[in-house]
Amino acid sequence: MRSAIGASLLRPVGRGLVPRFWKHGGGQAPALRRGESSSSFCRSALAALLATLLLAGCTPATTRDAAPAPSVAAPRQPKSLTIALKDEPSILISTHVGGAYTLGRSMRMALHQRLATFDDRGDVHPQLALELPTIESGTWVVRPDGTMQTTYRIRPGVTWHDGTPLTAHDFVFAWQVTNDQEIPMGQRSVAPSISGIATPDDHTLVMEWTRTDPSANGIAEEGVGPFPAHLLERTYQADKERFQVLPYWSREFVGLGPYRLAEWVPASHMVLRAYDAFYAGPPKIDTITFRFIPSVPTVVANLLAGTVDGAIPPAIDFGQASVVRSEWERAGKAPLAVLQPMRYRMIAAQFRDTQPREVLDARVRRALLHAIDRQALTDALFAGQVPIADSFIPPDDVKWDWVKDVATRYEYSPTRALQLLADAGWRPGADGALLDRDGKRVSLSLWTDPGELETQQLAIVDNQWKALGLGVEDTVLSSGQARDNRVSASFPAFALAQLAIGAETTLLRLHSSNCPVEETRFTGPNAGCYRNPEHDRIVDTLRSAIDPGAQRQLYHALVDLQTQELPVLPLYFDVEMTLFRQGVTGVRGDTRPRTSATWNVSEWDVS
Repeated sequence: MRSAIGASLLRPVGRGLVPRFWKHGGGQAPALRRGESSSSFCRSALAALLATLLLAGCTPATTRDAAPAPSVAAPRQPKSLTIALKDEPSILISTHVGGAYTLGRSMRMALHQRLATFDDRGDVHPQLALELPTIESGTWVVRPDGTMQTTYRIRPGVTWHDGTPLTAHDFVFAWQVTNDQEIPMGQRSVAPSISGIATPDDHTLVMEWTRTDPSANGIAEEGVGPFPAHLLERTYQADKERFQVLPYWSREFVGLGPYRLAEWVPASHMVLRAYDAFYAGPPKIDTITFRFIPSVPTVVANLLAGTVDGAIPPAIDFGQASVVRSEWERAGKAPLAVLQPMRYRMIAAQFRDTQPREVLDARVRRALLHAIDRQALTDALFAGQVPIADSFIPPDDVKWDWVKDVATRYEYSPTRALQLLADAGWRPGADGALLDRDGKRVSLSLWTDPGELETQQLAIVDNQWKALGLGVEDTVLSSGQARDNRVSASFPAFALAQLAIGAETTLLRLHSSNCPVEETRFTGPNAGCYRNPEHDRIVDTLRSAIDPGAQRQLYHALVDLQTQELPVLPLYFDVEMTLFRQGVTGVRGDTRPRTSATWNVSEWDVS
């Protein structure tokens, strides 16, 4: 009879018995060698069994104090985030459009990607491209006639949300569609400047450019897409009208981003789910829901109630976001608040038919800027939370580091203002009112568009200029007048103005080609019609400069000229606040120039 120990260690294999140890813990059962009898084999097996039992007896016994076996980690709980949006989009990427549309800016870079992307400071980074073309590597060639060639290598392993691999043809197809004059486009971006794209293989794009373009080595716009040719090209070739209204452009969108479109309930919400096959790895948050809430007070109520985790402008304005942030902080919480300058506020000077003529004297314009307490202005309007402007470049822009040493700063100083005005021929009379060379009281006009903020600004600047001894004639245009280009460009001396921050808009703001004239039906952002050949030369050269060193020098010269001449008096930058509850991390706001707040959404996290 076998002992209990022997029985527990042996199990049948064929007609014999082998130790369980050989099967599960430490080796193979001894094989029957050729010529060996079964009895000899059994004796060998028994000897091995006895050796195993002896070894087992020498092993220290397990005690109750021994450390327990490590437990299996609990599965990670899914992470979700709910975001309030003001408007429901009608399209998800800015491609062809007919008539009015609402672009899904906030979620489009969560769903789709481009060759490159800007970050929140204005630096450009590769996205679908492996790296950006450079002159040093030979992937960016600029020819003497101004034409160029750029070579992009596409990341391997990138797939559309339906699993189809991304290829170079998807970019060529998008470029062809964008250049097609039969397709109405919201914006054609860089596509018209590209004369051809060769594809030596499925992951290489060789682009020929008709002109020198500094953005050619970091295409962060949708002029070359990509579009999924496997889903769209056949329809495009067969029926361009039908192509424009395919449900792909909205509720059946298939992209390349870290998230895929999972659900879209009209007038309610949109759900994005993490795309596990994303080339950089699955994002940290599993589900992002965008709720369409057109009412700002309702957004505020949802934030305070905790039914939404955050809001992206313009779902909530700066004032209301500040209220929610304060409420959260009062409750001992630490919300995530990203403040970003988005609009440049200034006072434009008139340079044609100017009244009085002394406005054309740069000393007068400098004096008037010295006479504005811009800190008091922003304290009154924004509780001091917005940055004062010294030029058109905001302080959080990477280019500010290039020019901050040359930007002339105009501190609030009524004394300095009076000195400059005296140099220009305006001196205080016996009652303190400023008089011109002929002894007549100086009076300036100051215009503004309608709006609560605009009217408040007007009142503050009016009071500060009047405190200097100036007469000020305020004019708030009606809505109809503000829409009339001829009227709005006819201010006699000064007008409050604003401009969205962006490389092209801010560079061209004061270019003489943008002076409103009869031939252009008085369109153009250069409302005061400032004309300066040297200024135009710098801007024109800058728009085609590709060497970073040359760009820095040109920006340096441009800011030096503008802050000395003061064709516009810089006031401050409007800010927007992207606001999320405590526990949300990684959100950095929109890019510069503005594209989408979800440009780095794969880095976001929530607890």
